[in-house]
Amino acid sequence: MLPCSKLLSVVVPTYNMEEFLPRCLSSVTDERVPNTLEVIVVNDGSTDGSLEIAKEFQNKRPDIVSIIDKPNGHYGSCINAALPVATGKYFRMLDADDCFDTDALVSLLERLTDIDVDLIVTLRTEHRVFPDSVEITSSFPCHGVQYNKVYDIQTFDIHQQTCGDEFNMHSMAYKTQVLRDIGLKHLEGICYTDTQYCFFPIDRIRDFMVIDLHLYHYYIGRIGASTEKRSVAKNFPHITKVLLNVLEYYDNNLSDNPITRKNQCHFIQIALIVFLESLKLQTTISDDVYHEAANAVRILKKHKIKSRTSEKPFYKIWKMFTYKQVLITFVKLHHMVNFSKYRWLKE
Repeated sequence: MLPCSKLLSVVVPTYNMEEFLPRCLSSVTDERVPNTLEVIVVNDGSTDGSLEIAKEFQNKRPDIVSIIDKPNGHYGSCINAALPVATGKYFRMLDADDCFDTDALVSLLERLTDIDVDLIVTLRTEHRVFPDSVEITSSFPCHGVQYNKVYDIQTFDIHQQTCGDEFNMHSMAYKTQVLRDIGLKHLEGICYTDTQYCFFPIDRIRDFMVIDLHLYHYYIGRIGASTEKRSVAKNFPHITKVLLNVLEYYDNNLSDNPITRKNQCHFIQIALIVFLESLKLQTTISDDVYHEAANAVRILKKHKIKSRTSEKPFYKIWKMFTYKQVLITFVKLHHMVNFSKYRWLKE
């Protein structure tokens, strides 16, 4: 076991983020931030000035910042590179185009000296940035929980006892040793691996705590961001692989605890929503990707897993017939036909 010389390790996956990286790293290297923080910047083959910017901040706070410089392998590969060398008691992500609230970070590090749960959840502030530079800011509480209370994860139904998306990659910090013990390994060479980080440890932890700190500042609206419609459409093969990956684990390692299964399904449902959003934007699907998608749907049907978007007509029709051409045809018709008048699709 590596010595735990830090309280929190934060990995910053970075690919061509020279525009946003200074804001990100400034938030975690302020002079108020104690050296109980570890920031691991993983330069994922950037071709811009991202690496040089990271080195500037490393020079500013060598007691906090370290750098891994590696060839491009996408988001999951950055997590895989950082986890083996992280020395913090807890481990979490910070996207290079987002930032932390520095005051909240300082407060969190102070509190971590007296906390020993397997999972810590913090709160987020969301910034929706529009092309005309208008910005709408919203802060999200965590409904249905008492802040700073230790909960037994085996008896806590995330979906029923929270509201919205409070448990997500940007809010969750697992104990580093827990992630090592389960052998957490993200799929590499693909995007949209958030679900894996949330999903894989959730059936093998004991307890968690939600801390009343709005730590994470999440920015939406950047051109080329993974949440952008064009990115969601283009990366359907990646989204499908992630969904199938978590489903195969769920299918092969079915927990005896019904609450644990519900918590796993909570994250599967989030991945399913992204899958269906991407699926409806496709005009053609290669045979190998379709095979993976069909396998994912087979497991979803087997365990009766649905999401709030599972009632889309193109998806319901495909599940009835499970032929590739049926799927392609009805995806194309999806935006052309009002299927709501067909009563048999509602049954």
